[in-house]
Amino acid sequence: MRMIRHTWCTAVLLTIFVTMAVPAFAQDAYTPPFTLEKRATARHADRYGDLSLGAVIRTDERYGHDSLFLGPRGWDYWNLLEKPKAYQDPNLWPDKRPTYFIAQLKMPPGTDLTIRGRFPHARYFKFALYVFERNTFVALADGSLASYDIEPDQGSANPYRLGADRTVKNRNYTIHVLTEDSPKNRADRAKNTVYAGREAAEIQGVFRVYVSDEGYDGAGLGPADSPVSEGTLCTYEAKLNDGTQLSAAEVVKRFARPLGSAPPPMSADAWYALVNSKENDPSLNPTTAPAREDSQFESFYGMKYTLVGAFQTPQEREKIKLPTQMEGGGDATTVYMFNYLSRKFGAVYVFRAKLPTFPNTYAGTKIMPDGQVKYWSVATMASAPSGELWNGVFDMQVPLDKDGYYTIVVSLPEDRPMNTTAENGVAWINWGPGEGLGDPRNRKDSGMLLMRFMVCQKDWENSPQRATKPGMEAAVMGPYYPKGYYTTKEKFEAEGVKTGTK
Repeated sequence: MRMIRHTWCTAVLLTIFVTMAVPAFAQDAYTPPFTLEKRATARHADRYGDLSLGAVIRTDERYGHDSLFLGPRGWDYWNLLEKPKAYQDPNLWPDKRPTYFIAQLKMPPGTDLTIRGRFPHARYFKFALYVFERNTFVALADGSLASYDIEPDQGSANPYRLGADRTVKNRNYTIHVLTEDSPKNRADRAKNTVYAGREAAEIQGVFRVYVSDEGYDGAGLGPADSPVSEGTLCTYEAKLNDGTQLSAAEVVKRFARPLGSAPPPMSADAWYALVNSKENDPSLNPTTAPAREDSQFESFYGMKYTLVGAFQTPQEREKIKLPTQMEGGGDATTVYMFNYLSRKFGAVYVFRAKLPTFPNTYAGTKIMPDGQVKYWSVATMASAPSGELWNGVFDMQVPLDKDGYYTIVVSLPEDRPMNTTAENGVAWINWGPGEGLGDPRNRKDSGMLLMRFMVCQKDWENSPQRATKPGMEAAVMGPYYPKGYYTTKEKFEAEGVKTGTK
């Protein structure tokens, strides 16, 4: 039996890897009719803190037209713009509030790409490098700069450091992308520099902007609703290994590569091979797999463990080797937590925990505050072959009780309990239309929750980053670990939050 199971796992993993072994981005990627229909009917959530429709339109008008850093990419742009581009689909690591700008680059060894910009008016931003290898996006170990670690230009100030003036006018920075191997001694690494390595075939440079201030566009650089369309994300030039200087136009001509939609982690056929396999954990049922009636949130430990392992018995799953680098395009300083759901177990899913503290800067806070995390969010998602985001909330949008606990209810609109309102201390998220596949096998009752804890404070004793192995999450996180249960609309309206869930 062990040999049969091993053979099945090998076959499924091979299928997954083959379907993933495609170019990192395809400019003319096909958009399934299911996705088009969902996008056409998407409505902008009127939660305080969401990006306004005007800001969505202005951000798209202003940036991403210089053929290097394309964008903006994110849920709002994909769902709310009339004719979004393929690369604007946030189908990998989706969230409601970030705005991404991405450059696909191929630079020879020894190249120094210099990027100049202004610190955006936002809670947090980061520049990071990724490479497409091992059939997934991998974050480069020495390829990122967080906003608070960037040294400002002379005469400017960094508004992201604790206690800094966030409204400072002079806020310029300069960063470098080197196609060199990173010095082994960290003290020898150049200031404001990320290292792509000499062997990288193609890399992605990504700007991530989280929670631009009220009144600003998604980039945090221009006004939200002004008709003024001009805007500059950054300027750049480069120097080759032989000393040759390249202008911005020459950088685009020589280094830029096409950017389209990101490939899904696996094909629909591979997904349903997992769903229907006779070698799955016997406690699973194809109508609900990989969801379990008692399943709870667990951290992301790589594609194999989180996607394939979810279908296996605990004993088989424990044998999966965990990756040493962040996969799937995720941020290495972020802890991602997943929970597979099915409406077959109940039309309403409720989960509850203590919310970590965070720097609430949206209203234009003058001084940069501290927090246990830089950002926290949770969203409902489609299945792995789709990767689409249905709905979600982030930290400042979640009502809390007197002890700092949140209660979040997930259901379809027709199953939404009447008492899931901010006045009743409850946040509501739309379950969404299921697996999100234009496929006759699409299971509308399936669902998935994705929660993220971004840049956890180092001395936070309940930080999920301290859970270094599967199964440690609840013990390490204590009151911050989300615990959930299935119920019905009628029961929740009658009983409210089930006691004993703190």
